[in-house]
Amino acid sequence: MSHRLRLACAALLLLSFYAGVGLSVLAWAALIVMVFVSTGAEGATTFPAPGFLFFAGTAPLVYALLDAVRRSLFLTGTQEAQGVATSPREAAALHALVDELTRRFGIREPVHIRLTRQACAEMSDEDTRYLGLADGNHVLSVGLPLLAALPRDQVRMILAHECAHLSLRHHRVRAFTVRLELSLTVARDSLQRFGGANGLVATYTAFPRALTGAYIRLFRWIVQPVRRRQELEADAAAAAACGAPLLAEALVGQAMTERLWGHFQQVFLEAAPAGVLPTDPFKGFGAALSNPGIRDRLPALRTEVVTVSAVDTEFGSSHPGLGERIRRLLGSATLAPQSSFRPDPALLPGLPSGDIARLLPLYASTRKATLPWKQWLARWADQHDAHLTTSLLDAVRSLSPRGRRITLRHVLLMLDSGERMTLARAVEARLSKTGHDSEPLDLLARALLVLVRSRLGEHTVRRSLLRDLVTDAVRRPAHTSRLSLYLASLGVDEDEPLDSDAQLTYTMRTMSRKLPEKGGELVRTLRRATLTILVVGLTAGGCYWNMRPAPKQQHTVVVPDRRSGTSTDSPTLPGPGFVAPSYPSYPSYPSDPLADPFAPYRDPRPVITVLPQPAPAITSLLDPAAR
Repeated sequence: MSHRLRLACAALLLLSFYAGVGLSVLAWAALIVMVFVSTGAEGATTFPAPGFLFFAGTAPLVYALLDAVRRSLFLTGTQEAQGVATSPREAAALHALVDELTRRFGIREPVHIRLTRQACAEMSDEDTRYLGLADGNHVLSVGLPLLAALPRDQVRMILAHECAHLSLRHHRVRAFTVRLELSLTVARDSLQRFGGANGLVATYTAFPRALTGAYIRLFRWIVQPVRRRQELEADAAAAAACGAPLLAEALVGQAMTERLWGHFQQVFLEAAPAGVLPTDPFKGFGAALSNPGIRDRLPALRTEVVTVSAVDTEFGSSHPGLGERIRRLLGSATLAPQSSFRPDPALLPGLPSGDIARLLPLYASTRKATLPWKQWLARWADQHDAHLTTSLLDAVRSLSPRGRRITLRHVLLMLDSGERMTLARAVEARLSKTGHDSEPLDLLARALLVLVRSRLGEHTVRRSLLRDLVTDAVRRPAHTSRLSLYLASLGVDEDEPLDSDAQLTYTMRTMSRKLPEKGGELVRTLRRATLTILVVGLTAGGCYWNMRPAPKQQHTVVVPDRRSGTSTDSPTLPGPGFVAPSYPSYPSYPSDPLADPFAPYRDPRPVITVLPQPAPAITSLLDPAAR
């Protein structure tokens, strides 16, 4: 299929999705009207309760489809995904770099810069009209992790790739493909969440989920090849303007930064000690990349990101694999090795705490204090090794006589008595399940350092000096006295018992519970909404049922049966044109209703009576006229 034909099909796919949602909503509304009409019908004899169950179960699904159409028409999203807008005064170096690239690519339209928390960059067209056919505001979203990790040349090449998209007018195509993807994403997620949160709603999700699934498969087949081709076209344009080797190196650096940023969030931010977070996590991320432990792992990570295939989602891969992009850029040339990250501090603007909270949900969900990066990192190191102290005290108790009070002085005396290696082995045995692969004496030194720091309280010490004293006390015999003198000068009581677990407890900030809370709130909200719709629908339907006109009663005419002497009931339908039935007439049937009906059937011969006549005296008494 040609490139232009795919674009035409993508536009038709978007319009057909809107039309399909519109027809589905109209059909749903027609069914609801039919339920209410049948409820108030004159001849209705049964209350249509299943219709109101259908109304309550499908209302959330109709809302999900309409919400998907609304959000795609107006490109509305969460504030978290939108990022933070920045002005030339707040990020002068970054704006100057973008202005230089727009002049190089011949772009006359102004480009607005927005800072995001993602380790990527993206050019988009916002506030467009006519489904993206008319121009809008060109917005360049730049991830702060990229500015904090990559050198200036690599940042420039990534931004050049995005400006190439704008110069090639790819944003026109992306305007309606993004709308289609947003519609399908919102509809799919809403149907899954609503169906999983309510059993009544789940019974009606088959048709809308089948409709959404069909559109997703068509999206993969039609749209994603167009996007992959556009990425290769932008790579070629950026390479022609700024150089292919630099672009290849920038693409590799971006992929590595994305991996390292996800690891940094899990290890440092989501497990922050005692709920305290660094003031500027992005500068902290750049500082963490200079750690020797991370630099040693960069070559292996570099090889991994180049050989891995493209990310394939439910909608398919929108970008070609990194290896394929590098081969198209360099051909038979090899990729130059990179030793470490050397970011340009001028490109990373300092954000207020409120803007950081908007970018990182972790900062918005906590009200804990923040510390500068170096102070926070020192506290994080102490809290990260807090479990070593528990293992150290357990090892000391196992090697000490039963009932011996455990103090800091007792631990130092064990080191002086030549039990340092035995104690180190005991600590290592208790930490073997957690995956520690450090040398035993190093583990013992780290555990003792955390134990000593827990005794300092509010005292301010030189961390490097304390670390050197603890290391000498562990590795060199007879050097524990120097550590004891230093602690005594700070007023630390070495004879204070260490058996209390409360004194050695370090609070580690666990991962945010925001998502489970949102899931539980969705279940409760959807349950209340469904129940409310059901109750309101049944109430309205019941009132409409009671107000319907009552059916007319049937009339029963009793017809005497002349032949058998009995009567039969003959039901007739009422109505203005009702005519009484006619019956066969008999010749001697009397017309007088008071006449004897059996007179025609009596014997006409006179009846002879033999009763005696009454006496005249009695007759005179009975006849008043005779008195």
